[in-house]
Amino acid sequence: MDLNWAVSESSDSLRPVAGNDSKYFVHHGSCEGSSEHEVQKAVEACIDKACDLLEQNIQDDSRYLLFEWNPKTSTLAIVVTDDGKERDSRDVVQCHFVANDIALNPDDIQFWIRDYLTTCTQFLHYSLIAAFHCDSRADCTLL
Repeated sequence: MDLNWAVSESSDSLRPVAGNDSKYFVHHGSCEGSSEHEVQKAVEACIDKACDLLEQNIQDDSRYLLFEWNPKTSTLAIVVTDDGKERDSRDVVQCHFVANDIALNPDDIQFWIRDYLTTCTQFLHYSLIAAFHCDSRADCTLL
């Protein structure tokens, strides 16, 4: 599924947790899924986009590929971060899901991510730990 990615440059003041650089790049996508299958494919496309950026985002202290689901805005953000989940990578993948007739359950999103990562060769080339949360970075679930 092609999400027509756009890139914008932002400052730390807009980040949920500040990184060590004053600027970062958000790769925005949007999905207007009309079925659960379409939403799942869009989640997989987000993972692929984030994995395409791994080589340039991994630093010496990188530990997690963090998946952040915001149920209020139906937005998935993916970022590489350190052990304390405080220093994020320069590139962030963010996708807004507009699913008019579908209730997006965080458990489904988490399941689709975990399921896809088990066969995602780009992700498996790195020693990152996949984690998911929909409330706070302190309450992550390992995938």
